[in-house]
Amino acid sequence: MKKEKNVLQFFLNFYRRFSIPWWLYLVTFGVGIVYAEAGMRVSQYLVRVNKGELYNSVILSYVFMMLFNALLGFLRPLVMAYADQRVILRVRSALWRKILHLPMEVFEKEQPSSLVSAVTNDVTQATMVIGGVFSGAASLFGFARACMILYQYNAPLSVYLLLCIPVAVAVFILVGKLQYTIMKKRYASLNQMTTFFSEHLSAGKYVKAQVMEEKELESGFAAIDSRYRADVYYAFMSQIQTLAHSIYSLLTTIVMAVGGSRLIRAGKMEATGINMFSTYMTQVNMYLAELLTVWQNVMGSKGALTHVSEILDLDEEDAQKGKVWIESQNQDIVFKNVNFGYQDGTEILHDFSVRIPGGKMTAVVGDNGSGKSTIMKLMQGFYQPDSGEIRVGENLIGETKLQDVHKRFGYVLQSNPLLSGTIRDNILYGTDRPVSEEKLRKAAEEARVDSFVESLPNGYDTMLGEAGNRLSGGQRQRLAIARTLIMQPDYLILDEAGASLDHDTYMKIYHGIRQKMKGHTVVFIAHDMREIAEADYLIVMHHGRLEACGTHEELQKTSRTYQEYLQSQKVS
Repeated sequence: MKKEKNVLQFFLNFYRRFSIPWWLYLVTFGVGIVYAEAGMRVSQYLVRVNKGELYNSVILSYVFMMLFNALLGFLRPLVMAYADQRVILRVRSALWRKILHLPMEVFEKEQPSSLVSAVTNDVTQATMVIGGVFSGAASLFGFARACMILYQYNAPLSVYLLLCIPVAVAVFILVGKLQYTIMKKRYASLNQMTTFFSEHLSAGKYVKAQVMEEKELESGFAAIDSRYRADVYYAFMSQIQTLAHSIYSLLTTIVMAVGGSRLIRAGKMEATGINMFSTYMTQVNMYLAELLTVWQNVMGSKGALTHVSEILDLDEEDAQKGKVWIESQNQDIVFKNVNFGYQDGTEILHDFSVRIPGGKMTAVVGDNGSGKSTIMKLMQGFYQPDSGEIRVGENLIGETKLQDVHKRFGYVLQSNPLLSGTIRDNILYGTDRPVSEEKLRKAAEEARVDSFVESLPNGYDTMLGEAGNRLSGGQRQRLAIARTLIMQPDYLILDEAGASLDHDTYMKIYHGIRQKMKGHTVVFIAHDMREIAEADYLIVMHHGRLEACGTHEELQKTSRTYQEYLQSQKVS
């Protein structure tokens, strides 16, 4: 496990990634200094008014300074809030960029809803330290000025009161240390709750179909309870902080009353001195509270930003690193002695070697967990083998630019995400060149999208809603196929692409794909043996190993697994 960074290391490492609008924070610091000085002047005029110096000049000066102080009190948080939002904007942008450039293995390991929570919620704590440092510096100035005035007014009583400050510091440091744990728990519980509801609400129809409402209620209550307990703990510790401040204020009041009374009896302070002294002491306590709160905010921010920092520390995938893609007549995809397992320790492929012929349609057959989808990901460079090598044409995957590799492949999954927007937006998503209306409609026709688009009120400009939820599963699948075909890939991968479609519709699309991709390489996974039997070449996998490969006729004689599949579906 990595050694946890101390507070200074943590925030230096965190803020080095962003451009900070320092000038705005310097403005808030300058305004804070003037605000502190104006506050002292207000107190001075208030003392004179309390003494009975009700002259016009004193009253007008007091009113003017009050108004000026109020104006500064308005401007300072306004500039601070603007500076904070600029920082949050940059942190969110950097975090979003980092997420998009994470390697697939890391991207799939992280819960998407947890990443959403980091971008939307956690980053809001990113400004507490910067703002705290500058406001704390202004508060330190105000605290020092107030202490100087107190000392000049009555040195003995000032010394008594200043002896109380270490007590306040000790209490606030203790609470500050707890603040890190509090905020870490609070934001972790928020991530947990967001993850739960994102996953389970998106599966609402399945919950109802399986009559699981009551069980989901229990699970949801557990997620809510986790957040509830974290918030109760946070509220309790916040009140501890308030209590600590109240106890300190009470302590200073007692010391001021006892010490002031003794000084009055000794003739070292006028009878109204305690009241005047209290006016300045209010300023001291206010600035001291601001200073001590900075430490708590620092520790709380560290707890809240731990997850964000962990994401930002992850290594990015450099899609531009490597050799340029080599164009050649050779389209073969070759796996040579490939071993691969995921991070959880599960080994998927064992000494896997096969040649997928270029320019042909190849089917990959095997039981669930045999590694079919894994080889699809490996050939596109989403993962790198633990050992062995993979070549696509003359290009060694792992040494070739990933961006070049990805551009050559079209990929249709069993379940394909759509984005909110129109049907047109989704078909054209990812195209880096202008596409004519004719080509768009041609791709839609090949994927049989036109058969349902024509019935929609706005045709290709119909809004789909979030994740395309206004379409059926089969319609979404056809749209994903059209999106891939319009890219005109050199290699096409179909991973259970027909799972959401009826056989007749998909076979029409399948034959259309064969015609469109003639001369190009198509690799597909399917469970319908009628579709598989039409492939030019077949690969049979068994427990992560190659069992057999060849044509339909050859595998009927050489592969027991293939024979069993044919018999189970009564295909000859």
